[in-house]
Amino acid sequence: MTIGPTANRPETDVLRSFTPLAELGDVQIDHLARQVEVEQAPAGRLLIKRGSDQEYSFFLISGELRLRAGDGRIKDMKAGDSAALSPIAQLIPRQYDVLSLSPVQFVRISKFLMDEIRALGGTESSRESSYQVSGDQEGELSEFEDQISYQFLRDLERDALQLPSLPEVAARIGKALKDDISDAATIAEMIQTDPVITAKLIKAANSAMYGRRTPVETCAGAVVRLGSEVTHKLVLSFALRELFQCESSLLQQRMQELWKHSTHVGAICYVLAKKDGRFNPEHAMLVGLLHDIGVVAVLNYANGIPLEMRQPEVIDRACKRLRAQTGSLILRKWGFPPEFIVAALEGEDWTRNQGNAPDYCDLVIIAQLHSFVGTDKAFSAPAINEVPAHSRLALGELTPRLSLKILDAAKEQIVHAQSLLNL
Repeated sequence: MTIGPTANRPETDVLRSFTPLAELGDVQIDHLARQVEVEQAPAGRLLIKRGSDQEYSFFLISGELRLRAGDGRIKDMKAGDSAALSPIAQLIPRQYDVLSLSPVQFVRISKFLMDEIRALGGTESSRESSYQVSGDQEGELSEFEDQISYQFLRDLERDALQLPSLPEVAARIGKALKDDISDAATIAEMIQTDPVITAKLIKAANSAMYGRRTPVETCAGAVVRLGSEVTHKLVLSFALRELFQCESSLLQQRMQELWKHSTHVGAICYVLAKKDGRFNPEHAMLVGLLHDIGVVAVLNYANGIPLEMRQPEVIDRACKRLRAQTGSLILRKWGFPPEFIVAALEGEDWTRNQGNAPDYCDLVIIAQLHSFVGTDKAFSAPAINEVPAHSRLALGELTPRLSLKILDAAKEQIVHAQSLLNL
């Protein structure tokens, strides 16, 4: 049960929209909503003074802020921006002057109150991860998880976080296409600087998805057969594989599981796009492949923390908490179109309802739910026909096992698409 606004009290759904509060249970979020007030300020008000050491978290509900660092650097943000989903200028002492650029609404949550809210936690939370831990261990895990998340968000806020870079060969081809260079020989020359990707592209051109009777034997021939746009998306998909690597054996296992999930979702997105007809299949496959790219950054960050903090449960919860905001930031940094960023931010929002027109995020939502069929995740996920994304996509009826008939009939296509990403 959740409560609505009373006087200046915030709605519980508004509180849950912020990253650190998203996983609070119903009892915790209701208690929090009764203890804080929505404050308002006009444009031009100094809301946080640089150097202050008051221990509270500041959450922006509406309006626009300007953060000004001591060296003169300025960062503007609006309510709803990925950066505004976290506490503003959280590091103590404060590293920024925070001013309102427009009339704003916000809430401040004291450290004392947050400690009280956490003490109300336990098994009542409806948004907890599926693993179970003992009472004594829970406190330790929460402390470690909070520490990882705090350090990660602090480095993110200070632009000190090492984010993955777009692989060079994919960046070069992307720039060439933006410059209207589509000559097959020129593009092939760029690709051939990476022999592994060259071999994969030729295999792809001769695969069941794109092959014809006469096989191609050269990179230029593969580009001609596939076309420059499909070539670019496939090269990008092949190049991204190198990012899913980590030195730690525990974290490398997570990377492998993440790659398997991402390629499965990407393959299903490809098949769904071909069925619906309003989407570009290769584009859909890439959106699906990249929807969890934020987890790559979180896992790489975890590789640098002390061993005692690298408990599987802690890592999993940190990934769940940080994946969306981090993924959207990486994709913005890489210059990807808005549909990639939206899918990273909202691809696990099962209740997402953005009007009648379908988008690529709808494909990712349905693809993820289908990928859960037959796994433990299916017990905590909604049925495919219950989510708004399903009603906007022309995907056919559902089987009694909650699996789309079209996808059951297209198992071979999914296997081919997933094999393509794993060449």
